[in-house]
Amino acid sequence: MLDRHAWGRVVRLLSAFGVVAALLWSRPASAYPWMIRHEYQGCVPCHADPSGAGLLTEYGRAMAENVLRSRYGSKPPDEPAVYSRFLFGVPTPDWLLLGGSVRNGIQWIKPAGQAFGPPLFLEMEADVKAQVTVSRFRAYGSIGWMRQGAQLTQITSHVDDPGCGLVGSNICEGNLVSREHWVGVDLGEDKQFLLRAGRIDVPFGIRMDEHDLFVRSTQTTRTNINESQQHGVSLAYTGQTVRGEIMAIAGNYQLNPDAFRERGYSGFVEVSVKPWAAVGASSLVTYAKTDFQTQTPNTIRQVHGAFARLAPVHQLVILTEADALITTSDPQPNGTGGTVPGFIAMAQADVEPTQGLHVVVTGESMVQGGPGGPYPSYDGWFGLLWFCAPHTDVRFDLVTLSTAGQPVQIYVLPQLHIYL
Repeated sequence: MLDRHAWGRVVRLLSAFGVVAALLWSRPASAYPWMIRHEYQGCVPCHADPSGAGLLTEYGRAMAENVLRSRYGSKPPDEPAVYSRFLFGVPTPDWLLLGGSVRNGIQWIKPAGQAFGPPLFLEMEADVKAQVTVSRFRAYGSIGWMRQGAQLTQITSHVDDPGCGLVGSNICEGNLVSREHWVGVDLGEDKQFLLRAGRIDVPFGIRMDEHDLFVRSTQTTRTNINESQQHGVSLAYTGQTVRGEIMAIAGNYQLNPDAFRERGYSGFVEVSVKPWAAVGASSLVTYAKTDFQTQTPNTIRQVHGAFARLAPVHQLVILTEADALITTSDPQPNGTGGTVPGFIAMAQADVEPTQGLHVVVTGESMVQGGPGGPYPSYDGWFGLLWFCAPHTDVRFDLVTLSTAGQPVQIYVLPQLHIYL
């Protein structure tokens, strides 16, 4: 078996071929599973949510300044920089965590055989977040505003105009949104367990920023951190070598009517096999009287899969996930419904040639059943992510996408993210 040093020699010899292969093989802030390169396998030290993403702890803010961003030749300070605090320097008491996130982008889409369309302004996130802790008890919440979309997180009900999103347009209505809000209690002598109730990120697979990936999309597994949260009760565990979470899903009570709400369970477990390697498994089963996307009655969704996070050398992190999808609903006269199988495979390589700059290549392949199926889909994605300044990162994505056998389309998406 190759040791870590041998892995390094292999990677150096084959890195160029690996990037090309990943592009040919197939397919944004707050969850960075590639932190395993620093031998941070769990999420508890840096995030209020034990499974990752969302509000940063004070330790997480210090890590963002010392480990994530480009230092331009300077050494990290011995003590956390003052500007790493909330709002670039506002002190908060120990019992209060405050944060926020603003992420915007501009997207150009090129349909097959056509030129690039007009630029679309994308407001991905504009949220403020807070957690209050009293002894073992916590209360967490977020609230934000979206010019368009994010239907599953809305707490107001203005309707968007079809022209919303065009650069220069000001006709969007806008809605208040709340992605997460829960109360919880830390259990166990070392507070290894967290019991929560409220609207919570669905525990499943690799928790990552890219909410449009097939493995996370609202069109497939419905497990992203952008808008797929559900109301329910969860129990999370964080140990030395094992972490995981199980959630009883009561439905999304920001989605109406009640017939659209999915109820069931979701969970994952991840085991550390090396300081730089972890493997896990996930499972989700839900039932809805009517599926809110397909409108099919009595819909049971099952998603079961496995994933891995590996850092064979410090500069390289490999993320992989494979999920089987089985959707069962009442057969319909138009041929839809019944039992529809599917399968998704994802692989991502994150290379950090110098601190703060990431080159990310992702490939995905998906097969879904249905009338006249199966329908193959794939995407290939090349991204540059740069933590260029305190509280700031910029990102550029180039994505090629083919869904259900349709011709390939391309989109380009630069983004700016500032966290408070």
